[in-house]
Amino acid sequence: MQIWNQARRNHRVPSLEQNQHQDQQLQAPTPTLPPKSNAPSLRSPSILANSTSPPSPPKRPRPTENVRRRASDRHSTHTEQADTKIAAESASAVSQSLTVLKKLLNSETAYINVEDFGSRRPSSSSSPSPDLDLRNLISLADDPKFSDQIASAIGEGVDIFAYLASLEKHTHEEEKEQKRVVEYKEEIERFKDLHASIQKCDSVLASVEDYLSHFQHDLGLISSEIETLQNRSIFLNRRLENRKELESRLSGLIEDLFIPPYVIHNIVEGEIGSQWISTIEILSTRLKRMELFKSEVQNINASVALINEIEPVLRMLADKAVERIRDFFVEKIKSLRAANVNAQVILYSVFLKFRQLYAFLAYVNRQLADDIAHGYANTMRWYYHSNFSRYLKALEKLKIQSLDRSVLLGSTEPSRILSSSRTPYANATRDPLILGRRINIVFSTDSSVMMESTAEQDNDVQWMEIGFRSFNLALMDNACAEYLFIVDFFNFKSPDIQSQLFQDIFQPTFELGEHYIQKLLDITSFDAFGALLCIRIIQLLTFELQRRKVPVMEAYCNRLKMILWPRFQLIMDAHSDNLRKLSGRSAPHGDESKGLVGAASVTSSAISGLSSILSSSHISSALPHPVAQKFANFLNGILELSPEDMEREPVSISIVRLRNEFEAFLTKISSKITAGGGGTTQQQRQQNSTLRERFLYNNYMLVYTIISDAEGKLADQERTHFKNLTDAYAGAAA
Repeated sequence: MQIWNQARRNHRVPSLEQNQHQDQQLQAPTPTLPPKSNAPSLRSPSILANSTSPPSPPKRPRPTENVRRRASDRHSTHTEQADTKIAAESASAVSQSLTVLKKLLNSETAYINVEDFGSRRPSSSSSPSPDLDLRNLISLADDPKFSDQIASAIGEGVDIFAYLASLEKHTHEEEKEQKRVVEYKEEIERFKDLHASIQKCDSVLASVEDYLSHFQHDLGLISSEIETLQNRSIFLNRRLENRKELESRLSGLIEDLFIPPYVIHNIVEGEIGSQWISTIEILSTRLKRMELFKSEVQNINASVALINEIEPVLRMLADKAVERIRDFFVEKIKSLRAANVNAQVILYSVFLKFRQLYAFLAYVNRQLADDIAHGYANTMRWYYHSNFSRYLKALEKLKIQSLDRSVLLGSTEPSRILSSSRTPYANATRDPLILGRRINIVFSTDSSVMMESTAEQDNDVQWMEIGFRSFNLALMDNACAEYLFIVDFFNFKSPDIQSQLFQDIFQPTFELGEHYIQKLLDITSFDAFGALLCIRIIQLLTFELQRRKVPVMEAYCNRLKMILWPRFQLIMDAHSDNLRKLSGRSAPHGDESKGLVGAASVTSSAISGLSSILSSSHISSALPHPVAQKFANFLNGILELSPEDMEREPVSISIVRLRNEFEAFLTKISSKITAGGGGTTQQQRQQNSTLRERFLYNNYMLVYTIISDAEGKLADQERTHFKNLTDAYAGAAA
């Protein structure tokens, strides 16, 4: 026993792979364990066939046949698994015998019942010990009886260990196959149900396949029908768009050419009023649209029955409207010739209100519109000429102060006052060479004019600019109103035609204004302030016309200035000539007395007193001369009426000439001044020179003082000039 145990400790059972390798070297046949029970053998042909033969690869069927083929393959697989499980159960006896043998070899007893080797059935939970080396165990066993029992059990000439290794290998394979058989039996029912379900699915899929084939055919038919419908839809949409475009064009044309019944009724029988204006606008729109469409049709060389049908109707309505409009305006123009009528009220309340009617008349019948315009111009020409003639007669009744040559500088004769009818009146206390308040008429903001009744009943003596301003201010207001009316009422005419129409209306009235200023200048003769005031009034009126944007009176204002400026220069020249003749510079070479007499004869007896002073041998006073006082007042008035830079005007030239003649006159007067005291001749000369310089200083200082308040560039020049003269003679005044 000790030897047995020692061998069992020192040796190990070789592994299954080593045993197989040894068997291959010995080329021993693989033994088979004789069955000890009714179970089938491990090497049963049916089991081996089911476990080893693989299924043949299936052919590639159609979709339905493929489904059926896969179901059949699954059924065969489950069948094979069931057979394998049965074979595993048949091999359980071999496994049990192997277990008994291992326990025998592993036990410490030397004796065993050999019958138990083939009949004992250990539990499935027991497993053979892989560590037993049966060859060593049996070789070390001393009991011959044990060896005999083993040999008789497995057969003569069979290697026990090779047999055990082979038996263990087949036992493992049979256990695996047994497990597969068990699993197959467990899954056989489920696979049967699955096979039935697959068969049902095959039948359903067959019907679905048939349905899909029919559906595909129907879908092809539907697709072709949809394509046909789509083409039809495109065609219909194109036709619809064409019809809509045609409808949009024709609907607008029909609406534009359609004449409502109330329009026809109003044109034929309706009263001309605000509603009639809208009716004429509708008719005018229809006519313009018809002409436009007619021109379009003519451009494409086509004819439209609609135009041929509706054009005569529109023409008849237009002719009827023209007839009624003509009668309406002729009646209104005649109303302007009524007595004491206010034309402005009629023009702005009636004519401008119905100017659309005249525009329609000009559109349909231009010749008739021009005839009405000429009739209107003739009527308004008569209206303005007659009213301004009556107003001018009232202004001519004003008592205008007439100034003759007696008001010239150097004259000592008092001025005479005459009315416009040359009837003499009492002498005026006002000095015609002093501007005074007359300048207020230029800067006055009062736009009112003198009424006819006021002019007829006024007994006061007025300056010439009073009537001139009233006439031209009234003329400007009426001319502006008339021009703006012409622009609004005859707006279809060009600006040149509108200006010509205005000139046709106001030309006789403008001539009245020109004759009136000429008459005023003839009456006043030598009123330099009046002429210059009228010029400034005209300039202010020109600025006002520019502000009102009425350029049509510019020619009239220019003609008035062309009348006034020469007269103003003549008056200024008369003053200069009078001073020059007083100084005797115009007399021929001879004695001084003859020269003064000649100047006196030219300037009349009005300066005879001053001539006697010049002819006297001695003047002893250094006080300013009366002529210097008048010259200073006159120059100051001229400068006040020239506040701006008037270098282009003849005022500055006239002032320079008058100033030179005044200085020459003072020089001539100063030469007659003597001191009159005793002393030597040289002392007398010195005293006379001092007295003369003092005389000149006093006169120049007087002029400088009077013009010191005047404003403007021209006034600054004159102040500078007289300041220099005053400074030149300032030493004598000290």
